[in-house]
This record gives sequence, C-alpha cells and structure tokens, in this order.
Amino acid sequence: MAVTWEHRCVLWALASAGFTAYVINAYFINDATWLCRVAAGFLAILGTLSSVTAFHISTLRCSESHSLKTLLQQYILFQVATLTTPFSLYKLKKLWKEPRKAQEKFLLKLISRDADTEYGRRYLTGIQSLQDFRDKHPLTKYDHYQDYFQRLADGEKNVCVAAKVDRFGISSGTTGKGKLIPMVYDDSGLGLVVALQAVGSSPIQKIVGLYCKPAQKLTKSGLPITPAVFVPENSSSAEFMLSMLQNSPFSAFQISTDFEATYVHLLFALNDKNICMFYAPFASQVYRAFSMLEDEQDMFLEDLFTGRINPRLNIDAEIRRSLDAALKANPARADELRAEFARGFVGILGRIWPHLNCFVTVDISGYEQKLKAKYTKGTRLYTFAYGCTEGLLCFNLWMDGRPPQYVLSPSTTLTEFIPEDLSEEANPKTLFLDEIEVGKRYEIVITTVSGFYRYRMGDVVEVVGFHDNCPVIQVKYRTGELLNLRSEKIDKLVVNNAIQESLTSWQGATLVDWTCAESPLMYEDAEHVDFDMLYLLFIELESVDGFRLSEEQKSLFDQSLRKQHEFYDHYRQVGTICEARVMIVRPGSFKKLQDFIIATSTASYNQFKMPKKLRTKATLDLMMKCVVDV
Repeated sequence: MAVTWEHRCVLWALASAGFTAYVINAYFINDATWLCRVAAGFLAILGTLSSVTAFHISTLRCSESHSLKTLLQQYILFQVATLTTPFSLYKLKKLWKEPRKAQEKFLLKLISRDADTEYGRRYLTGIQSLQDFRDKHPLTKYDHYQDYFQRLADGEKNVCVAAKVDRFGISSGTTGKGKLIPMVYDDSGLGLVVALQAVGSSPIQKIVGLYCKPAQKLTKSGLPITPAVFVPENSSSAEFMLSMLQNSPFSAFQISTDFEATYVHLLFALNDKNICMFYAPFASQVYRAFSMLEDEQDMFLEDLFTGRINPRLNIDAEIRRSLDAALKANPARADELRAEFARGFVGILGRIWPHLNCFVTVDISGYEQKLKAKYTKGTRLYTFAYGCTEGLLCFNLWMDGRPPQYVLSPSTTLTEFIPEDLSEEANPKTLFLDEIEVGKRYEIVITTVSGFYRYRMGDVVEVVGFHDNCPVIQVKYRTGELLNLRSEKIDKLVVNNAIQESLTSWQGATLVDWTCAESPLMYEDAEHVDFDMLYLLFIELESVDGFRLSEEQKSLFDQSLRKQHEFYDHYRQVGTICEARVMIVRPGSFKKLQDFIIATSTASYNQFKMPKKLRTKATLDLMMKCVVDV
C-alpha cells in the first residue's frame, strides 16, 4: 500500500504529541529551574501547534504531488485567506450596497494618481465628481491612447500612467494589430476572496492549468510585452506560487509549443487523483486537451508507468531533464486510468479526478455544449470573472449551473453604460450603474487602473438583476467584432478588405453582398459530432452565366485574411483554425435573408442593416440552402 500524506501526517501528529507530553512531564511535573520551564513551555506550545496542524491536515484531501514544503506553504496560505475572508466579504458587501459612492472614490483616486502626467493635465483637470467626468472627458477608443502608451513603452516618463508598469499586455484588438496596454498590478485581493467562496475545496488540493509560453517581445525600454496571462521565466514569486498551487513543475511553464505544453500539463495532472480544479483560458483549449488525451492515451499511460517524458515530444533538453526529475513512475495510477479509458471518454473529467469541484474557463466559440456532452459531462463549468487585457470588470458569484453572470466590482473599475440602440453613435450619452434597468442591453465603457478613461471596450451586456444595489450582467456580444474562434477577434473591416482584395483576382465578378459565420454554429444542436474550426463566407455576385470560382481563387480570401491579421495567421500556422470556406449563393439570397430576419424579429425595413455575422442556426441554415457553388 502506498504511503500517503494522510499516513505521514498522522505519524507526524503522534510524534509531536508524544514529544509535547514528554516535555511537560520532564519539566513541569518534575522539579526544574524557571529557565528550563520557560523553554519547555515554549517547546510545548510549538509541539501542540504542530500536533494540531498535522492532525488537521490528515483529515483533509491532499494532492500527493506535494512536497512537505509546498504542502505547508499552501496550507498556511489558505488558512490565512480563510481567516481574512469574513472581513473582505464585509468590505465587498459594503461596496455593493453603495456602488456609486465606491465608483466616485475609485475615480478620484485615479485622477489624483495621474493628475501631473501629460495626459492628466490635458484631460483630467477640474474633474471632481462622476458628473464632471462624464461631462468633461470624451469617450475614447484605443487610438486615443496609442501614442501615449507607445511613448510610455519607449521609456518616456510622466506621460499618462503615474504607477509602476512592470510589463505591457498585448491584445489582438479588432483589427488584428496588437494593442500595447500598460499592466498595473491591483492588490485588492478581491478575486481570491470570490474564488475561495465560489469554488470551495480542501486547502491542500492542487489545480491543473493549461499554459503555453508565448514568444518573448520587449519594448524599447526593456519591459516584456506579453498576453494578459503570463508566467515570467525568471520570477521567484511566480515559481513559488506555481510550485505550491499547480500540479505541473515550474519548468512545464517554459514550453513554447502548444502540443507539448498541453501534453505535459495533462500528464502531471493525471498523476494526481486529488486535483480540485481544471483551468484553461478558453473552452476550446479544454476540448482540444481531452481530444489529445483520447487520441494519445497509450502514450500518456506509458509515460505515467515509466516515469519519464516521451522522447517523441519536441522539448528542450534542459526542460526535459527537469520534467523527468519531477515525474514519478506510478504504475498503479496508470492501471487505474487504463480501466477508466476503456469505459469510454464520456464524463472522463470527473471519473479520472473524482474530487474535482469544477473546470474554470471561458466559452467564446460554443464549445461548452460539446464539452458537456462528452468529456466534462457531470462536472460543473465555472467562469470566474469577466474582463480583458484592459481590465477586470466583475466577478461571478454563482456556481449553481446558471449561465455565467457577473456582479460589477465598483472599487476596481469604473463602468458606464451606453444604451444598445445608441452604440453606433460617435458620442452617445452614458449611464452610471445606478441609472440602468434590468432587461436592457448596454455597451460597456470602462475606466481602469491601466490608464484607460471612458474607454469603449466594445462588449454589449444585458442587465439581469442586482446584487444588493450593484448590477449583475451577462455578456451578449461584441460590437464591431466579427469572427472569433480562438480569441483572434477579426473585425468586419478586415474581412471586407480580404474580400475586396480577392475580387481583384476574380475576373468578371461583381460583389452584391456578403456575410459570414463560424463553423460551430452549424453543429449547435448536434451531439457527439467532431468538426473543424473555420470561417464560412457567403458571397452573392451579380448574375453572370457560367461564372464559377476555382478552389485556387477561393483560397485567395484565406491568404488575404492571413496577410492582414497576424493572430489569424498564427492559428492557421499551428492548425487550430482551418482554411476559410468561400461559398457562392444564388442571386436574391440576401433579399431572402432580409425578409426572414424582419419576419422573425423586431427589425423593420427602415432600420434594417444586413448582419455581417450570422448568429443563429436558422439564418445559417437558410444561407446554406442558397449555396450554388461550394
């Protein structure tokens, strides 16, 4: 029988109790000097604490991948967090009861911070209230900050953000060109409090996180340019936290190829039956990871049985040595997993990790239903928070199966709301969080610690209720954004440019209209169906007898899209998005689409705008029936 941490901790507790009893008997019951009694008292207190701690740990579910050091570190961290949670919750409830007051306090603190910068002197002078801010500061988009942030990245001082910037985030934006964003650390700790309350688990269970190291870029001033989720290579604090909380060794977070990184994180996770949470940024990554597990199950079992990383994986030699040293052979676990794999992969997540509380991810491509139908069936999905590289807006307090909804965090982000019917205007009126209504939709405007003031981030949300006096929202869609399978965020202008460039090589073709869709929508109501991730482009051309496009001509659209959009090109290179499919529809198809939408919605002919992205299965089915040249 394998010796577990439960056994070790019971022995530790008994030894501590025995030592404490000996000290008390030797120096308190028997005669001893006062100095010896003081020393003995100190030792007795330590022995008692040690015994109580060990007995407590022995009653908890524990990840067997812990060392004694990481076990105690995680235990102490969570005990401290648990003790401070009631005070933090009290502060949160106070904020939610008086959210406008918290918003104004947050705003004035930001203005005070940035008042003496070039940006502050130009835009923030004379603002002393929320109303002043709404009246005097313009609504903004990224181009408003581009020059300021670039100068800040180049090392210029006193430009816009008067706070320490350790790195710059990069967002793909809606045009494909990366946006530099100052990353300012928020030490409020509210996220940890919410996570502890919502997830709830043993304080000594580890988690699994999927992560692939991004390519390293630096600003002129030497600061890293990274995605929002980033693990620094030479950070002792990152190594400390990851070694304590994550199942994978720190060297696994230095792998820069997607297949190998996913494989290694999964392999180390499989070695630990007591995982409490599985995390990945997007649901599509979770699906790909378990598809890999299903396809490569023999390789996983072999590596787990032998305790070494498969030589077929393309991993740096130094990283491989570190991984091999950390991976322990576990034939018993390999046999247990082999039996589970033989039962099939429906519900496999909960079967191989029976003590898993949830998997944490964000679904942006319709993968949640596919996961629930197969790999994660019976396991709860939890989307912890809603935010972006520009800032964290709100938290999800509910893990009861309802669609993700979030309560705003009024002390960390100032949020304004543009009514949905005004979102096309250049300078619409905004509402504060105590002025919006349940059931209405709004475009979000944010002010954050990263230097964004009244920034139109483009997301449209619906207010579904209030938590105390603070709005609870659901995310509906993104204005301007068109295609987004892997967080690449391609705007309709980019798609239109690719179409126009392709038309120059389609001799005799004249465009009437176009729209597009994402392939997951085709299979929205299907179960257990595997499909490729790609874009579907529907094009109507003026009727020309005998006109057809060759496959080579159709591929020009995909080539142009790759040329214009670096993030899309990256996903095409690694194979996680397939070539876009161009389909010609018969003349009059878009008139049919217009009639259908007007007949089945509240749209009118006077207000109708042809959608450039199909968002319902019904509209997609209609267009598929109109295709004449696939």
